[in-house]
Formats: sequence, structure tokens, C-alpha cells
Amino acid sequence: MLYKNNDANFIAFRVVLVFRAVILYALEKLRKMVYTVKTTESDQGPCKEVKSGSIWKEFVISFIASIPFFTHGVETTILSTSAHAGHFITSPDDEPWNATAMLIAAGISAPVYCYVIDKFGRKIGIFIISLMQGASLVPLFLPPKDINMLILHIFAGISSGGLFTVLPIYVREISSTNIRGVTISLMMVMTTAGYLMKLVTGVETLMYSMTALLIVQFVLMVVMVESPSYLVMVGKMESATEAISKLRCLSYENPALSNEVIHLRDERDRVRANGKLSLLQILRNRIWWDATKIGFVLYTIHVICGSIVFLDQDKVLLQLKMDMDPEKVLVVASLCGGSLLCLSMVKFIDRKYLLTFGYAIMVLSMGVLGVYTQTELTVRSLHWLPVVALSILVIGYGLAWGLPIIIMVEMYNFEIRAKLLGLLYTYSQIIKLAHIHSFKYIEEYMGIYTVFYLFACINLFAGVYTLFGIPNIKDKSVKQIERQLKRVPILKL
Repeated sequence: MLYKNNDANFIAFRVVLVFRAVILYALEKLRKMVYTVKTTESDQGPCKEVKSGSIWKEFVISFIASIPFFTHGVETTILSTSAHAGHFITSPDDEPWNATAMLIAAGISAPVYCYVIDKFGRKIGIFIISLMQGASLVPLFLPPKDINMLILHIFAGISSGGLFTVLPIYVREISSTNIRGVTISLMMVMTTAGYLMKLVTGVETLMYSMTALLIVQFVLMVVMVESPSYLVMVGKMESATEAISKLRCLSYENPALSNEVIHLRDERDRVRANGKLSLLQILRNRIWWDATKIGFVLYTIHVICGSIVFLDQDKVLLQLKMDMDPEKVLVVASLCGGSLLCLSMVKFIDRKYLLTFGYAIMVLSMGVLGVYTQTELTVRSLHWLPVVALSILVIGYGLAWGLPIIIMVEMYNFEIRAKLLGLLYTYSQIIKLAHIHSFKYIEEYMGIYTVFYLFACINLFAGVYTLFGIPNIKDKSVKQIERQLKRVPILKL
């Protein structure tokens, strides 16, 4: 018995030692948060690694830059439309003029924002977005007249045009390669977290919450650093070095700083060797045109993937003869859950596989809902299944909806990034405008269950296209992504 006790004590002692070693190792990793800066010596040559710096400040500034998305999410709960083709508050055809005004304002303002940030800097663009969000508060405190609501939607559209172009560009350009997927996908979580606010408070409280958030946004802008890519683009090398020093928490003399600035300068010179970078000249480049075609496909599918139906859960539950959910808890909670799932997985899984997974979930769930909403077919068993399918469908959409933006902002060189993202966003608003105004006629003609099957086919195509047509993005430089596009031609148009 004594030997058994000694053996047990020895095993327990070893377990404690191992546990203590693991804890110490984890704490040391958290303290250092060391990252690797890679600088390419030549096009085919080896890479030299410089280990130094910290990424905590990049996370903090990326979070601060994403606060306008939370404000946008809170504001969306008051609007009659959203950044998606569908809406979880009202149907898009309830207030057609408001939705139309918001989409037109967003589509027009996006290229203007992109011009401003290329001319005057990324921080100026973020300041204007916050200013427009502040302007949209004014109609909320006025009497609830139609003209005031129209003005509110116009200002919300103007701010949206910058949110989904300027902020992803800024966050991508201040983030290290190995964390940029996580920092950019914060926009998805912050937006859907703003949607959840409608479950815990009333409209008046939301208005005052937006006011407080805007004050916080303006105050926190003082800690934001200008994008090093923009500073290199305008020839301010010393300022770019200083900006990287602040972001990486490195001393000014650290060789990693000069390596990264040299890399950015080489990327700038490589693109400028193509001549004047007008939009037409950019699209004449085969590689950039192939990348833009990918953007057109992804942005189109994002609009017509079926969110106009399933985000309006009352319409689906009515077809299923289910009890209504006045607070729309199912859709809003599932949307936020999908966004959190994306945030947790984007670090480990390549963007195209994650997007394919999201589309696969949507295809299967839409097939189930198509069966249960078919008028000639009465399913008498498993009444809980369509509700679960609707929730899983929205989770799949929540996982996928921001990935087209993340993919495209990572594919383009910083010299052409703003121009082409502005073009793609304006295109998506035109498609969305046509979609929300034509969908009710399609639904009346085809029936809701046929529409589910149609959207399932669209998402099936999207999944296959994403899997085979999009290059690997995760932890790849722009040059590495462009090499993949050069090897694999995409639709010779």
C-alpha cells in the first residue's frame, strides 16, 4: 500500500510539473507575441526572416478601426434595409424609396471615398465615415416624417459606401500577413454584434448608444496610425518607417523596419512599371483583370445567394406554418454565430475553403427548406427540422458574407486596391438595386419553394467556382497570389 501511495504521489507530482511548464510556456508566448517579417531578396530567391516585434498593437488598432461597423450594425436595426440583399427587420419592398436611396448613395459614395483615401490618406477616409455616421443621427432626433427617414437612409448609404471599402483596406494595410484574416474579419463580428443590440434595448436607447459610440470613434482616432502602404505610395519613406515602428512596437533602428519598407517600395515600383494607373489601364492588365473577374463573380453571388428570402424569417416561418418570432432572435443570433465561426476559423483555413464550406451549408439547408415549403407536398414529420435548417442556413451565410471583401482586399496590390474595390462595391449596389426591385415579381411567378431550389443551385455553382477558381490567399503575398492567377487562366474575356 505504501508503494502504491508513493507511485500515486510521484505521478501527481509529474502532472503538476508538466501543467506548470505548459502554463509558463503559454504566458511567455503571450508576453512576447513574436511574429516573423519575411523579406524577399529576389523574385525566385530565398527569404530572409527577421524575428522581432509584437502584434498586440495591430489587434488594438484594428479593433478601434472596426468600431464604425458596430455603430453601423446598431443603426441598421432602425433602417428599412441593410448591407445584405435581405433584411431582418422588414421586407425590402416595405419601404422601396428608402432602400433605393440608401443603395444609390452607397454606390455613388464608394468611388469617391476610394479617390479620397488614395489622394489624402486612409485616416481621412475613416474620419469622413464617422462624420457621415454622425450626420445620420440628426434625422433620428427629428419628428418621424417620411422625408426625415429618407435623409437618414441617404446618410446611412453614404457611410456604408466607405465602411465596406475604406476600413477593410486600412485594416489589411496595418496588419501583419499572419493575422490579417482575423483583423479584417472583425468587421463581420462587429456588424452582427450591432444587430444584436436590438434584442436588449429600445429605439431611443439605440439612438443615444450611437451618439456615445460616435464620440468614442472620434476620440480613439488619435491613437490610429496612417497606413504604411499609403505613406510609401506617396513617397514618405521616413513616415512609413515610423508608422511600422509604432505598429510593430519596434525600435527605429531595427532592421525589420527597413526590410518591410523596402518590400513595400519594391511592390510600388513593380506596379508603376505598367505605366499610368488609370482604371482602364489597370483593367487592361491580364492578371488584374482576372482578379477583378473573380471579384465580379463573388460580389454577384453575395447579392443573389438568397439572403433576400431567408433573412426575412417571417416570410419563411409563414410558409412553414410556424409560430412567428417577433424579435427575430433566430436570424440575428444565427448571423452573429456564423460571423464568430468565421473569425475563429479564418486563421487556420484558407479563405476559399471557408467560403466553399459556407456555400455548402447554404445549399443543403435551402434544399430542406425547399421541400418543406413545397405547396403540393405536405411533410407531417420532423416539424423541428425546417427551423433548424433555417438557423443553419443563416449560420452558413454569416460565415460567408464578408469573405468576398476579405478575399478581394488581400488579392490587390495597394497601388490599385482602392480603385478596384470601389468599382466592385458600386457594381454590387447596382446588382442589389435590381435584385430587390425585381425579386417580388420572380417570387410571385415561381413560388417560394422554387425560389429556394433556384438559390440552392446558385450557391452550388458558387461553391464549385470558389473551390476551383479562387487562388490560395492565406499567408500569401500579393505577388504569390498573382503568380497563381498567371498560371491558372480564368474565363478568357
